[in-house]
Amino acid sequence: MEVHLEPIGVIHTCFKEKFGIPRQPNLAAGAPGTLEFFPEFARLEAVRGLEQFSHIWLIFVFHRAVKKGGKWSAMIRPPRLGGNKKVGVFASRSPFRPNPIGMSCVRLEGIESTVKGPVLHLTGVDILDQTPVLDIKPYLPYSDRLDTARDGFAPAPDSKRCQVSFSDTAATQIWEREKAIPNLLLIITQVLENDPRPAYCRAHFSNSQQERRTDVPQENRVYGIRMFDFDLKWQASGNKIRVLCLDPV
Repeated sequence: MEVHLEPIGVIHTCFKEKFGIPRQPNLAAGAPGTLEFFPEFARLEAVRGLEQFSHIWLIFVFHRAVKKGGKWSAMIRPPRLGGNKKVGVFASRSPFRPNPIGMSCVRLEGIESTVKGPVLHLTGVDILDQTPVLDIKPYLPYSDRLDTARDGFAPAPDSKRCQVSFSDTAATQIWEREKAIPNLLLIITQVLENDPRPAYCRAHFSNSQQERRTDVPQENRVYGIRMFDFDLKWQASGNKIRVLCLDPV
């Protein structure tokens, strides 16, 4: 059976690389994105009525997920289990799948009519910039929300959130940028509160877990996350993260 899927558009987000992207949608509720349709699908009538829904499902392609040797693995190590325990790939949301298809439920803030067609304005995104989108479906609370559903090894958001502070330099840079990028302070805070570091680097994992890794970074290591048009520089000590500066790129 031959299956052909054609992307309907592309999503533009503040996340320019994999590192730093929230691991699930709406963990950084303020993270913005816009969805632009390709010419064949850029028709206002195609989204008529969509504005009545507060949230939508995005079906997309993990276009930057590279499989080792071009093969998929039946078992993966989800970050939620510390990066050491394995589960089946179909028991996870890993991007490394037989078919690299993802789905995210995001907030629809509005639909803009432009000369190139409709543009969807979104928040709560957890998707890499320039990701191809295959389909859009409205979120239906009465059907999509199942209060009796079991949630396996991920029963709730990680309660161990980081405390985020800002250097004087970073605070000034953010203040200067917030006219161009609304809610920038909130977006950065929400992204870092979820601790983007690999699981084995986090303070709430045991020393025995960390000792199994020879590449555990020192606490003075400076991390960088590509967001918007800058490189966000920060350091971590335990569950405390301090933003150093926003380096232009």
